[in-house]
Amino acid sequence: MKKYANWIGLAGLVVILAGLVTYSINGTINTLATIFLIIGVLLLAGYVILRFQEIKSGLSSRSARFGSNAALMVVFLIGILIVVNILGNRFSWRADLTAAKMFSLAEQTRKVLQNLDKDVNVIGFFKSGEEGQAEEFMIEYSHYSPRFKYEFIDPDKQPGLAKKYDIKTYGTIVIECEDKQEKINTASEQEITNALIKVTREGVKRILFTTGHGEKDYENTEQNGLSTAKEAIAELNYDIDKVFLVQEPDTIPDNVALIVIAGPTTDLLQPERNKLDDYLKRGGKLLLMLEPESPQSYVDFMKEWGVDVGNDLIIETSPIGQLFGAGPIMPIVTNYQDHPIVEGFSGTMTLYAQARSVNKLDETPTGVTVTEVAKTSNNSWGETSSIGADGQVGFDPAFDNQGPLSVVTIAEKSASEPAGSDKKGRIAVFGDSDIATNAYFNFQANGNLFLNTVNWLAEEEDLVSIRPRDPEDRRLSLTAKQSKMMLWFGVILLPLAIFAFGIYVYRQRNK
Repeated sequence: MKKYANWIGLAGLVVILAGLVTYSINGTINTLATIFLIIGVLLLAGYVILRFQEIKSGLSSRSARFGSNAALMVVFLIGILIVVNILGNRFSWRADLTAAKMFSLAEQTRKVLQNLDKDVNVIGFFKSGEEGQAEEFMIEYSHYSPRFKYEFIDPDKQPGLAKKYDIKTYGTIVIECEDKQEKINTASEQEITNALIKVTREGVKRILFTTGHGEKDYENTEQNGLSTAKEAIAELNYDIDKVFLVQEPDTIPDNVALIVIAGPTTDLLQPERNKLDDYLKRGGKLLLMLEPESPQSYVDFMKEWGVDVGNDLIIETSPIGQLFGAGPIMPIVTNYQDHPIVEGFSGTMTLYAQARSVNKLDETPTGVTVTEVAKTSNNSWGETSSIGADGQVGFDPAFDNQGPLSVVTIAEKSASEPAGSDKKGRIAVFGDSDIATNAYFNFQANGNLFLNTVNWLAEEEDLVSIRPRDPEDRRLSLTAKQSKMMLWFGVILLPLAIFAFGIYVYRQRNK
């Protein structure tokens, strides 16, 4: 019987390990796990009884003392790892090594979190084991603000809480702050951040889009419509409506945060101009998005704000646009000046379908500050003559405007009414309105530029940033049982098998 002692001991270890694996995977000590553990202990006890003398003499040998030292070193190493883990939990440092920073929160999200001045509670209603992706986001969010707190609830285990929040589907995330609450059904950074903005911002600011001049319509879902831009603005907790200035009272209300004129094709009437002048004198904000064919009345209007709207069509011969199939009348801009609207835009591109120049006047009116925000390359010019039927153009220094030319310019002026007001009137002028249309809104940084401009004009500076990305989800979702099986077979059993094989080889060599 003694000659089978080694096999009995090995069988005991294997059976005990099988019992531990069964317990870990199922989460409870069931009948099968109990049987495995009992049999394994009995087999090991048999091994000890059969090999008692060898074990006793082996413990007092020189090799045993060396083994004890090795075991002590292993324990010491494990202790160091435990201390490092404790310090890691308390003083965490995270690094995203992916080229596109796919696992880092966007700048806007970080700004919103860092500016939180009240507690935000997040409850995710997921089946146990299915909250993996959502939990990754919550961990990232909580790193940037101690006021962001979260928990995950299994609605099957806590039906009362699920009923309280009227949860109808798994995967619903409730974000609440004070008396405000938002529900989302998609665990993405964009959805979470938009909901966070809605529950934490005080009040709702109004944005009015003008009508009656052939402007682009935010209800239009076609390529030349602004429905995508409208949805993006609404997600930032703005109230959006239309205004027909001719039919409005003499005064635009003070609660209007911003007026947008997007691609007008007919003249601005003098009564409308007077209303806008009065609104801007009281610290109002205007976003004017022009086209090469926009009427002269807008050109004259902008001169009072130090902006020279060129009577031209920008031609861009830089090779960058050719990479995207853009012709010379579709400038792609990569040159941005120092301004919050384009902070972080280095290395990004914005595309303008057809644009006219909107440069700073050589002599700006007193009290007006003008900044050219986005410029074309040195290889561009403003074509002042009509393009031939063959599409050929050429730079004529006698008539054309040499680049770089500004396609986005902003102007600020202190409010004159009421007296002593610390408000500032703000205007942003785009030489093209197509940048915000459904056809081009999602091209590179177009949407970010448009929304940053809206937020800066509406004095929501903490929203002026690069928006959250919506990357492709390439993660592998595993259930809790599958995760434990992978842990046992990939992390524990395979290394143990290699270790056992190493011992076997060592013993064979030293026979």
